[in-house]
Amino acid sequence: MILRLVDFPYRRVRVACLWCPRRRGDYCTGRLIARLGPGASLDAVPLAVAVTCRWPKAWGKRGPNQYVPWCRPYLQDLGSDRPPDRQI
Repeated sequence: MILRLVDFPYRRVRVACLWCPRRRGDYCTGRLIARLGPGASLDAVPLAVAVTCRWPKAWGKRGPNQYVPWCRPYLQDLGSDRPPDRQI
């Protein structure tokens, strides 16, 4: 199981949001490692990318109700059979 950004097998990291279907990003793994550090967890990558989201909410905290939107970024390529590019 991949837990750190250094262990991510592809050169590109694709981040998407469950709430905003048009909000997507494609980032170079090397630049993310330089920005976040080699020991950064994969959970930190979507949160660092989604800093400018208009519906921020800390993960694990309950909102006022289930219908209030909050930021839900995720890594598209984890668990996918179709890789974004070739492996490093």
